[in-house]
Formats: sequence, structure tokens, C-alpha cells
Amino acid sequence: MSTMDTRFKEKEAELISLKKKVKAQKELSSGDTDLMETEANGSDPVRVEKKSKTQELIETLEKARGKRLLICIKGYPDPDNIATSLALAYMGAQFDIQSTILHFEQISHHENRALVKKLDLDIEEYNDQFDYSSYDYYAVNDSQNTELPIKLPETCELLVFVDHHRKLGTIKGHFLDIRENVGSTSAIYGEYLCDPRFGFKGDTLEEAKIATALMHGVRTDTDNFVNATPADYKASEFLSRYVDKDLLALISRQSIPAKTMDLTQIALQRKDIRGTFMFSGVGYVREEDRDGIGQCADYLLNREGIDTVVVYGVVGGEFVDGSLRTKSHTLDPDKWIKDVFGQDQHGVYYGGGRKDKGGFQIPLGVFGKCSDKELLWILIKKTIDELFYNKIGIDDSESNND
Repeated sequence: MSTMDTRFKEKEAELISLKKKVKAQKELSSGDTDLMETEANGSDPVRVEKKSKTQELIETLEKARGKRLLICIKGYPDPDNIATSLALAYMGAQFDIQSTILHFEQISHHENRALVKKLDLDIEEYNDQFDYSSYDYYAVNDSQNTELPIKLPETCELLVFVDHHRKLGTIKGHFLDIRENVGSTSAIYGEYLCDPRFGFKGDTLEEAKIATALMHGVRTDTDNFVNATPADYKASEFLSRYVDKDLLALISRQSIPAKTMDLTQIALQRKDIRGTFMFSGVGYVREEDRDGIGQCADYLLNREGIDTVVVYGVVGGEFVDGSLRTKSHTLDPDKWIKDVFGQDQHGVYYGGGRKDKGGFQIPLGVFGKCSDKELLWILIKKTIDELFYNKIGIDDSESNND
């Protein structure tokens, strides 16, 4: 055999060996239970147990034992972030962690107000007198990033971040659990509570409230289980043993406020249909009626021939708020909204979304001080509509209002 043939055989053997190693590494990285480590002396790799996310969370809470935790609800409080905040506070209490649940926006949706009232939940709305200097850690659930409307002290570190959306930017914290393949953050917390070390047996009023809130969170974030994943069903099976079914039904059957009905009528009158898209600018909306924008979008999506709806308006005279709903199998709400509106000067996107819905919020800034509200609305509507039309490739002159 020639020297060239020998070298070729050696290289071929090296390549085969390398491919086997890469394949083994891929198989290991995709597994949930095992990791492979190589000993320092160069011996063969050995299998070691990979910690579950629940185990990681327990160890994180143990390290924070006896500390103070600020659980922050970002944006308008909804069932998913309210319920998971309650669950985290309960789990922290098992490690003598004192928690405060803080929200920065008003609880505006009628179902969410009913959730807080009927369950008598202890959550606090931020004001200028709130003292956050004494907290050791903070936590965020059900959000794509950790940006807060307040600046916490540098000594206050992110302890827990749990979400089911696509993350934005780099997130650094003691415990992170981001699962895009789960329909709700409540389902992830339901998984945690299955662990006997949390002692969750549903035999106290507090535990029944938490189970009911989490079940409501799963239900609403998966659109009544239409978009539920195996993790959502599994968590629901566990939570169903402890929920107060009468209370859950009461929370879920709240009547639609008159203002939301009025807003829906306005949205219908101002609808702008472009192919399978429907856009509707509803004008000025009171801050307490903001959630009506999303409900309008839900309703308009039922129209025959429409697979994507965007409803938007000026909320509280400070922001352009909008909601997107879609039945399209090809449109990604998260990417679509980010492509349309982009980022602010800090690199934060004006909006985002998940499988079938999304939202955006754009500050008016100095333009919010304009005294001619009618003229300002014309400018806002023209600008946003043009952004939409450019995105879907339709000329502004191709009007199809009805």
C-alpha cells in the first residue's frame, strides 16, 4: 500500500470517528435527563444526571432563603402573569422568602378584575411612594424581557424568570426557564408544583386559589385549550384536582362591559379590508378600556374571508396600543409586528407576539401634547396604515372599505 493510500485511510478513519462524536454529542444535548462529562484524567466519558428545571428552581429558592423578593408583573396584568406570580410567591414562602407582587399598569380587563376580586388576591399597584430599596431579588414571569418601568438597585438581582414567549435580548438571572413550545406560563408553574417538595396538596384555601388562578391562566393563554400543548394538558390534569370549579366558572363568565361593546361597534364601522387582512383604527380609548382593543380583534376575526385582524387606538392619550389576531398558518405575529414597527433607541421592540396573537405599544411622546386631537388621529392613522400596507404589499390607493 502506498504512502498516499495509507494517509487517505488514516484521514477517513479520523473523519468517521469525528462524525460519531458529533452524533453522540447531539443525542446527549437533546436529552432531558442525562449529560456526558469527561474526567480530568482523560478517561472515558461518564453519564451524570441532568437537573430538572424544578430541581434548579428549588436550589435557587434555597439559596435565597429568608430574603425579600419583588415579583413584578409587566404590562397590563392578565390571568397568566397574575397566576404565576401567586404561585411563585407561594413557592418562595416554603423557603421563608417574603414576596410582594407588584404591577405597574391598571387591571383593566373585566375578567382580570373579577379574578383579583373573587380570589381576594394580595397584589399591589405601583405608585411613587412604593419603597423597593429593601428587596434582595426580583422576578418576572410571562414576559419577553426584564425591562421594568422602574430602576431597581444594582444589589437587587433577577432571581427567577419564567416565560413561554420568544425572548428578546440577553437575560441574566439565577434561574431562567423559557419554553416556546408551551402554551402558557401557568402550565410551567403547574409542573413545578407537582414536585412534593413544595407540599402543594390543594387542601388549604390559598392552594385552591392558586390552582384556580393557574387553571384560568392556562385556559385563557391557550384560547380555551385550542392552542394547548401536552405540557398545558398535563398541568391542567394536576391542577384540576384542586380548583374551585364554581369560582372558575364565575370568573370565566363575566359579562362584556358596555364600553367594550361600543368599541366593537366603532371597530366594525371603521374596518379596512385588504385581501384577507382587516385593519381598524378605533380612535381614542380610555386607559381602563384598553383591553377592549384585543376583544374587538377577537370578534372581528370571526368574519368570513378574514384570517388576520389588527385593531389599534390611542390609549390614555399617551400610547398607540394595538392587538393582532390571526388564523393564518403562515403569518408569525411576533415577526410580523417586529418587522412593521421595529425597535426604539434602546433596541427594545415596540411589540411582539406568539402563535396566533400579538400586540404593540408605541409612545406618542411630545405629540401627545397636541391640542388638536382630530388632526393628531389623522396623522397617526395614516402613518400606521401605511406601515401595514407596505408590509402586506398593497398600494394605499387600493381602498376596500365597507
